[in-house]
Amino acid sequence: MLLNLLRKPKHKPYLALRAPAEKMIRRKQLPPVEQLRNTISGGSALMTSWAYSESARKKAGSQIPRGPSMAEFLGEISREIGSVQPVVKGKGMSVDQLAERAAIYRLILSPKTDAENVVALFKDTNAARALRSRAEMHQRNVDAFEAQKRAYQDALSDWEHHGNNPRYHEEEDFVGLLRDAKTNDRDLWHVVACDVERGSKVDEDALFWILAQPDCDSATVAAFVNRYIAQGYVASRIARESKKNNTQFADTFAAVIERWNDGFYKTETLDFTDWDFEACEPAFLKQREKVRHMIGREPWGIPKDLFKPYPGKSTQPTLYYRHGMGLMDLPPRSEDYFSSGD
Repeated sequence: MLLNLLRKPKHKPYLALRAPAEKMIRRKQLPPVEQLRNTISGGSALMTSWAYSESARKKAGSQIPRGPSMAEFLGEISREIGSVQPVVKGKGMSVDQLAERAAIYRLILSPKTDAENVVALFKDTNAARALRSRAEMHQRNVDAFEAQKRAYQDALSDWEHHGNNPRYHEEEDFVGLLRDAKTNDRDLWHVVACDVERGSKVDEDALFWILAQPDCDSATVAAFVNRYIAQGYVASRIARESKKNNTQFADTFAAVIERWNDGFYKTETLDFTDWDFEACEPAFLKQREKVRHMIGREPWGIPKDLFKPYPGKSTQPTLYYRHGMGLMDLPPRSEDYFSSGD
């Protein structure tokens, strides 16, 4: 709509001011040039800050959807201005361009109490009011989104503080919770194997119970073996225990490998692909040799076809497990709080 208006014959660039800017400045009808530059710099900084935060949000993979922003709207209008009022490369804006761009920024960002004063700067006050109406509608969308975001963040904060499962955290009965589940939650088992805190008795008791179940998925076993082999953890763990004449972890690890080679694990539906399998296989063999010297016997067999990607479905557990937080109810769903998003 605005671009069509701008292309009309004899219409000055982008809602042109009532008179050439230099004359208006001399008549003290507009702020000094430096103040115009400051207005534009403030708007540009707002757009730059928004672009930076958007980039960080995408990298972090936030669960909060991308919402509307006045800085984004300002950027869209700036691109419209640039398409009909280009700045000559190397010369910067003329005084007229500075005045017109600063007035546009003021029109979009000024409070309601100042809106009519800014509208009066433009030759076409109806077009100026139309742009102001667009800005106010966009601001209402921004306000609605921010209210949704606050509600979601409040629910998430409440969940993080009060969503802990007492039986897991207070009674440390993770195995009991898994055993008492009405159906085997293979998705939760897989999450535990991928995220479990190594060395935590509560978590590892549950993990080794999972690995003893015939319904355990092959990808879950692969996740356990690969994660525990990483950074030499298996060999260092067994070295610590062997100093106390303890081979419990070595025996448990060997039992998993034996079950694997015996075809105990028959289900293969879950995803475990994001791993350096080629590097892990020689690391496994190297640690196996170290452990053989430590305990003075063959520690475990060599697993067949374990060090490979396991493509499958993503997990949808009925409970929530995260390293450092343990077992909880499922967190609030962002889609229940945001009416729209992209």
